[in-house]
Amino acid sequence: MNLRDLEYVLAVAQTKNFNKAAQSCFVSQPALSMQIKKLEDELGVNIFERFQKTVLVTPEGSVLIEKMQALLNIAKDIKHTAESFRQKDAQLFKIGLFPTLAQYLLPPLIKAIQQTHSDIQIYPVEEKTDVLLNMLKTGQLDAALLANPTLPPGMAFTPLFEDTFTLAVYEGHPLAKKKEIDIKQLNDESMLFLEKGHCLRDQVMALNINPAQSIQCNATGLETLRQMVIAKLGITIIPQIATYSTPFSGICYINFKKPAPSRQVGIVYRKTSVMSQWVQKFQVLVEKTLASLTSH
Repeated sequence: MNLRDLEYVLAVAQTKNFNKAAQSCFVSQPALSMQIKKLEDELGVNIFERFQKTVLVTPEGSVLIEKMQALLNIAKDIKHTAESFRQKDAQLFKIGLFPTLAQYLLPPLIKAIQQTHSDIQIYPVEEKTDVLLNMLKTGQLDAALLANPTLPPGMAFTPLFEDTFTLAVYEGHPLAKKKEIDIKQLNDESMLFLEKGHCLRDQVMALNINPAQSIQCNATGLETLRQMVIAKLGITIIPQIATYSTPFSGICYINFKKPAPSRQVGIVYRKTSVMSQWVQKFQVLVEKTLASLTSH
């Protein structure tokens, strides 16, 4: 058994096709098929069910493939760690961020990195939480900034900051003059929510609000919701980090009474990853970024 054989197996599992897997691995299809068959014979287990035009992963194969992916991740992390020891230049890390955080934190974070001449350089990837977790699991990312995540095995989470939720209402709304509000008061309101699949929607829904009317829309971002609030189509809950941007006319933000609902944002990384060495430095950069946002 060698790592290349494991890469062949994962390629077939992802493409469900031996020809496509061979192309992605830059090897001939007969050679790939032969190596996988040798591996199955060595293990005494069929990883795949082969049909004329399709390939299925066996139940036993699913268990083995998960372990193979973990082993390949460790191999990648070993190479990455060795590279970090060899190089004196800034290290490039692939960092994932979910959409309702990326557009507000990412630009000032990159600016903070440039201003401090940090030895951390980031390659950002914006995706939904479930996609980012899968990319972490498969080694496509070094780390991800996530909120209240449910961690897969082998992952670590270091909290960075608490992002408090705020109520956004349009000017002239009966609640607009209040300095703070109890979340139970929203039961009589028309609420706007992000489309399904966003972690922020799940976090807001977990607050057990029972609005008089839940306005269904396919809003894919907070800026769409903000404009809908300004248009007096309803009110919504947004994270505090989204209120630091350029002020908008026609909208008011109201704090919730303590203990105010919030989401804990932190950095998620594989326990075996070299990223664990850089978490403290990354935390300082995020704190500097948040300080610059709140000072405006």
